[in-house]
Amino acid sequence: MADMFHRVPPYGVVRDWLGKETVARLLRFAESNEHLLKDSGLYYDQDGAHKISKEERVSKQMVLGNFEGELKAKMIDLVPVMFDRLGINRFAPITIESVFVVHGDGAFFRPHIDTHLNRDIEGGFRVISAVYYFHTLPTAFSGGLLRLYSLGMGSHVDIPPDCDTIVFFPSFFLHEVLPVKCPSPRFLDSRFAVNFWINRDK
Repeated sequence: MADMFHRVPPYGVVRDWLGKETVARLLRFAESNEHLLKDSGLYYDQDGAHKISKEERVSKQMVLGNFEGELKAKMIDLVPVMFDRLGINRFAPITIESVFVVHGDGAFFRPHIDTHLNRDIEGGFRVISAVYYFHTLPTAFSGGLLRLYSLGMGSHVDIPPDCDTIVFFPSFFLHEVLPVKCPSPRFLDSRFAVNFWINRDK
């Protein structure tokens, strides 16, 4: 039991998930929709508004627009692999949430879990979290690693945001985005990601 408490959580990494052509399309999408980005929130209040705290999280986000259906279809194909890799009993997801997130210079997200973030929102209970990374090459930023903590926070693993890579893990494990450094003022040099959550019925 003690070993389980301090063991790094299970996670999976799939490289070259979408391919260079889709990465290029996503970069064009990001560039053309920069004006639609809004500050990322921490959770929704009872009125359905995002609560924002720059001490806990700095990033910007927006919906995926026309990419939503395409990327969710890819996620559905990956779900069985995630179940097997994470040792999670299979279920039929009732929803797959998604959001496009941008981390520029100085952006971060303090340690948090995902399972409680949508407790008052229809759409189910978050079981698996997944993050797909893409950006321009060569990489113009540093930092921005995904840090996954053990249940007791006595150990952790840092996963780099490599381009065209998706990382997935159980949503109830504590995790954070380490600070990003991006000397370039150019928007396309930011750290881009698409966050997904695989939900089961509550």
